[in-house]
This record gives sequence, C-alpha cells and structure tokens, in this order.
Amino acid sequence: MTIKEAQELVEVWNSKHAVRNSALAGIAILTEKVGELAKAVAQKQMDPFKSSSEHNFADELAEIFWETLAFAAHSGIDLSDALIDKLEEKNGVR
Repeated sequence: MTIKEAQELVEVWNSKHAVRNSALAGIAILTEKVGELAKAVAQKQMDPFKSSSEHNFADELAEIFWETLAFAAHSGIDLSDALIDKLEEKNGVR
C-alpha cells in the first residue's frame, strides 16, 4: 500500500464515521499519541525483560501514522508528495 492509498483510506474512514477534527484537535490527538509511545518506551526502559509486544510499540506507531495521515488530509497536504520532498531535501537532491 502506498502512502497516498493509506491517506485516502483514512479520509474515507473519517468521512464514514463523521470525524471532523479541526487542525488544533488533530495536532492535539497526534501529540497524545506520541506521548503514548513515549510512555511505552519509558516503561520498556524500566522493565527491559518485558516483550516489546507488551509495550505496543507497533500499535502506538500505527496510531501516530494514522493521525498523521488524518491531519495531512484535513490540512490538504498530500503526505506522499511531502515525504518525497523531504527525502530529496535530506539527500541533497534539491
């Protein structure tokens, strides 16, 4: 699945479920999700013998990606194009 396809699926899901976040609400939700990942990482540091599945790193990252896609869509940003631009910038292509 491409980033563009994922963004479209998130847009469809949000539309179907009447999710209409403002930019401020979207960034607040995204910040909350990043905080949940930070909490999971901190817990892993405190108890390194627990499996990573108990800390839900993959789930937390997926939530962050979902909210990033939703925020981008709400803001009229094609995240696929934005990522390509950033990769080119980081690699000195532009």
